[in-house]
Amino acid sequence: MDAGSDFVDRKVIVTGAAAGIGRAIARRFAQAGARVACLDLNAPALARTAEEIGAETGAQIVSLVADVSREDATSRAVDDAVSAMGGLDVLVNNAGIVILQRFDETPIEDWDRTFATNLRSMFLMARAALPALRRSGAGAIVNIASIAAYRYTVPHVPYATAKAGVVAFTRDLAVELAPDRIRVNAVAPGPIATEMLGKLTDEELGKAGRHYLLGRLGKPEDIAEAVAFLASERAAYVTGATLPVTGGAELASRPVRSEDR
Repeated sequence: MDAGSDFVDRKVIVTGAAAGIGRAIARRFAQAGARVACLDLNAPALARTAEEIGAETGAQIVSLVADVSREDATSRAVDDAVSAMGGLDVLVNNAGIVILQRFDETPIEDWDRTFATNLRSMFLMARAALPALRRSGAGAIVNIASIAAYRYTVPHVPYATAKAGVVAFTRDLAVELAPDRIRVNAVAPGPIATEMLGKLTDEELGKAGRHYLLGRLGKPEDIAEAVAFLASERAAYVTGATLPVTGGAELASRPVRSEDR
């Protein structure tokens, strides 16, 4: 798919950019001409991702190791990214973790860690980025929520609760930042084939996807396309929305046919 040139000379920060959905989002913006700052806590994976995307696209990639759940780290990372890129137009809050376990087996430390990474980080990043986004004159924030904000999926109460918070955070922040011409939206992915699904083989992933309406699991690139749309001028009249990109997983299950077995 032609990534177009929607983001030529635009400056973008993507958190959780070292792998999976974050890496696909960073690549999508770079392909469309953006300058991209990739933030992640995994230094080796981040370095590989930045090198690969830079080599593939010829884009200017800024690589910053940061724990986005910490206030000092987010402030420093945003300042460094804005300085390196010469401004900021788009913030993508993608960093997240998931811990699969029953509620009665969940220690408070896992609850706190999940909220710190999946929700607190968005507050910190948005607040740190706000001055630069205001200077943009046409800023955009895109947050990554989840289908788990709307329906039960698997046992991960802290994750689902934090992602529901992302939806509310997106809605209310959109109202407050509208006078600054900063749009705030979210994407709620459904089942996506990333490292978060664990050590499943390609065959196992294929079988799992056959139960969904479109007959497959989503790809990180599916989410990246939705993020790029919401961050672009094509979505200039969209704010406060959470776009489900789920393959219809929240609607119904697809009957498994004989040829699927």
